[in-house]
Amino acid sequence: MNQVQIFGVQFSTYVRSTQLVCEEKGITYDISFDVKGKNIEFKSAEHEQLHPFRRIPVLLHGDKVLCESIAIIRYLDANFDGPKLTPEDPWLAAQVDEWCQLIAMYINNAYVRDYILELVFPKGEGGKPRLDVIQQNKPAALAALAILQQQLGDKDYLISNDFTLADAMAAPSLYYACHLPEAFALVEEHSPLMAYAQRLQNRASGKVALIPKA
Repeated sequence: MNQVQIFGVQFSTYVRSTQLVCEEKGITYDISFDVKGKNIEFKSAEHEQLHPFRRIPVLLHGDKVLCESIAIIRYLDANFDGPKLTPEDPWLAAQVDEWCQLIAMYINNAYVRDYILELVFPKGEGGKPRLDVIQQNKPAALAALAILQQQLGDKDYLISNDFTLADAMAAPSLYYACHLPEAFALVEEHSPLMAYAQRLQNRASGKVALIPKA
């Protein structure tokens, strides 16, 4: 039996962040909309009982139900054995919290919600991407990625040379940003961000949670 249930779908960036933490710590899990053998419809009243705003992911651990990805990954890191993904040093730990929030609240929105999703789920006439919206939002997307690159600096990972929860939050959306069609590319091929994304993909956890199965 799996230790935890991740309520959601695997292509969600925040579900993947949760999955990455499980993989890093060796926590067994399942990703689905099934809860105790019953399929719960996305955005349904039953979903609202798990998350008041009907979002994903939701973590189910025994009788415990926890929503919102930052709370979930903090809980997983604190409650399960395996490598600690939050530094012992209080200052570094605070920086992990800071960047988890910055990524979730601002950075991801700028280049995932307002740019990439316009390509993945087109809202234009005839099911085509709204190119005007994409062009309008591109400067903010690039600016958000520049902030991420500035924080990375010459380190291997965002906070230090060790993988932390902040990297788990950043990895899925950055993976998508690095694999856009050339005409809509946001990350330069030989940039530090591309090298960082490759390091994340090459981790054992990244090979499971980031790279699509053949």
